Amino acid sequence: MKNQPWNLAYHNLCTIKQPPLNTDQLLGLNLKYCIAAPTPKPDLSHTVPRLEKSVRTQNMLIERKVKSQHFIQQLFKLNHFYSPPLATDELEYKLTKFEEKLEAAAEALPKTCQSNLTPTQQKVLNSLKNNPDYIILPTDKNLGPAIMNRSVYKERVLTEHLLSDAYIYMPTDQATAFLKKTAESLKFLYRRNKHLLSKPERQYFERSFIEKHRTPMFYIIPKVQKDPVKYRPVVSCVNSFNAVFSKWLDFKMKSLLSCIPTYLKDSNALLTDIENLPKLPANAKLFTADATAMYTNIDTDTALEAFSFLFEHYNEEIPSDFPKALFLSVLEIVMKRNLFQFDDTYWLQKDGTAMGTPTACLHATISYGVHERNRILPTYKDFLLLYKRFIDDVFGIWIPHDNGLDDLAWSEFKNTMNEWGKLRWIVSDRTTSVDFLDLNLTINNGRILTRTFQKSMNLYLYIPPISAHPTSCFKGLIVGNFLRFRKQNNDENFCILLRNFAHQLLARGHSLKAIRKHFRNAANLTDNKRLLPIRSPVDTPPAADPTTPLPDPTIANRSLYLHWEYHPSGIKREQLREIFKSTLADCNPFQKGMIVAMARPKNLRDILTRTTLNEPEGERASDYYRKICTDASPASHVATREGNTHT
Repeated sequence: MKNQPWNLAYHNLCTIKQPPLNTDQLLGLNLKYCIAAPTPKPDLSHTVPRLEKSVRTQNMLIERKVKSQHFIQQLFKLNHFYSPPLATDELEYKLTKFEEKLEAAAEALPKTCQSNLTPTQQKVLNSLKNNPDYIILPTDKNLGPAIMNRSVYKERVLTEHLLSDAYIYMPTDQATAFLKKTAESLKFLYRRNKHLLSKPERQYFERSFIEKHRTPMFYIIPKVQKDPVKYRPVVSCVNSFNAVFSKWLDFKMKSLLSCIPTYLKDSNALLTDIENLPKLPANAKLFTADATAMYTNIDTDTALEAFSFLFEHYNEEIPSDFPKALFLSVLEIVMKRNLFQFDDTYWLQKDGTAMGTPTACLHATISYGVHERNRILPTYKDFLLLYKRFIDDVFGIWIPHDNGLDDLAWSEFKNTMNEWGKLRWIVSDRTTSVDFLDLNLTINNGRILTRTFQKSMNLYLYIPPISAHPTSCFKGLIVGNFLRFRKQNNDENFCILLRNFAHQLLARGHSLKAIRKHFRNAANLTDNKRLLPIRSPVDTPPAADPTTPLPDPTIANRSLYLHWEYHPSGIKREQLREIFKSTLADCNPFQKGMIVAMARPKNLRDILTRTTLNEPEGERASDYYRKICTDASPASHVATREGNTHT
């Protein structure tokens, strides 16, 4: 097979039984590697009905002149029980023609195609899939795939995490009752306060309630950058009932971010802040700070006090219709009732930010941000030229004072950072060069120079060209990194990084011709961005032709979306657009065109990794729990009554 990568690496954490021979040939592709289906013929049984529903819905909105309604993208949920009426005869006819041409194009495809896995890789995949001896998982900081013995994995989960003081073991019957009571409490809060919510918010909750929900699942991912290797706890809350309300909390918290001056969106935002700084004094110093286990050390009562303080003292900065009481009540339940499952065992998080919940990041950002705004920034404003935080990472510029009290002020500043609840910070020394996020920042002649920071254990397992990804993904990968390097580095560092990037892409199977092409496109894009005219606020667009009737902007008239799973040998995007052009293109309401929304096929992570463990009898998590607790008092970890434990 052409274009096979030769940089094939993974992290082998097995200590009992070693992985099968040639495991590197498969896992070295990276867990994002997409597997091409054996036949390129698409499954139209889901695509066509979805298309029909979209066409008929848009037609109904146009025919009935339905005005656009307020729309919250983050909270939008489809009504799966809704069935729109048939469209006009003309539109139904052209829709039928579209489907006929789509089916004809599918029938013209070859029956089978060459696999994008070699026989060796396919053999390893078959041996690892559902193998009871191993577990495959991603690593922390996106440092590549890892494999470890399943028995060691289960033991590490229990001994290093779940049997600690942070969690309470809960028997199955109690866990079931606990989950039911949590759902009832949240529903009660919603029904009592739904008059305070907007129509899109009420629609989101009502549609979410009738969905099937799962219990959050606990797993760990290795921190291979640590020596010895440690493991980060993770909870997958996708499709859980608590996540319905946590997602709403996350949406509401976005309107509170303007109250937190220390909030940092990403490294690009930091670059903008640095560009706007005046020339730094000669004695200016940089520092960073890292929170110790931030989520588990933000106790809920302290966080609730912070939000209450925010509502009380900065009320004029908060939207007038913000449902403060409902928000605090929902937040308390979501944070204090985070129950999850590990195989056949159930555990309750005792305190801290609920792991895995959608609002966890903003909860941590805003709750500690109140302490920063109210205590840190006012007290040390004469020393802090810049202070920004990205969740649990702080970057700051300290301006020393020559009054003999600078060391005392620095010591008090560090103490003040640790005066909020039980959260503690590790603050670096003040220096002229630091690493923060994906940047290295250095003071040079009164200015801060930046360059891209790359972790020493990065395996650079970029998507190979033989992966069944849509072609736009390869372009995005190369162009995105090119633009990031250009923005973060001076010319010399940029050239070095670009040369290394090209070698890394070559090692992953990309051709030199393709790399040059994408680099050239990225260079043109960079130049075009620099040359784009900046419109002044007083500039006005040219006047429209008064003889041309303007469409009513309140009437929905959107593009048609065709959701399509990509296959390297399947129907191409251009062919789909040609089919649309010859059938539906001239119909109202689709004169804005059709957007082909390409979805990737299954990748190695979908096939090899699972958050849900289905262990055989005798090897279940409950068996390991009983085994580990044999010499200790099991009651010390068991919840006998809700909210209480035996000690």
